[in-house]
Amino acid sequence: MSSADSSKSAPAAAAATSALPAEAGSGRRSPALTAEEMKEFAELRWQNQLLRAENAVLLRKLEEERAQRRQSQLDENHYSVEATACRAAIEKIDGSAQVLALHDELHRLRKKCDVYAEAVEESRSYFFEMKRLYMEVSPYLRSLSGDAPANSAASS
Repeated sequence: MSSADSSKSAPAAAAATSALPAEAGSGRRSPALTAEEMKEFAELRWQNQLLRAENAVLLRKLEEERAQRRQSQLDENHYSVEATACRAAIEKIDGSAQVLALHDELHRLRKKCDVYAEAVEESRSYFFEMKRLYMEVSPYLRSLSGDAPANSAASS
């Protein structure tokens, strides 16, 4: 990411950091955070904003790639019609030509790759969603795990 991108995010991060103490006293049932935890929480929010900005850039690139893929698919349809005509001509000459079997295998593998590509794209979106959720929950888990030794000592 360029310094221009990070400088655009700086005011938003400052606003998130300054809004942090107000949220702590807003009546939520979260444990009180120490100054160190607040600082860590602010840093995580800042990192989250940077990741969201990076994600937006990546989504924009993905849309561009999809547009290019759509264009190549249109071109591919043209070549597909031409390939079908050539295949028919080859079948007239030699119905058992090896190139026909290779062509069939290529189509089968292309369909299989399309299925895998869709699965990879879907799992990628799940990964980013899980990463986002982890970034949101992680500070709370750390603050609760920090309270666990104190709670177990008090109950003894």
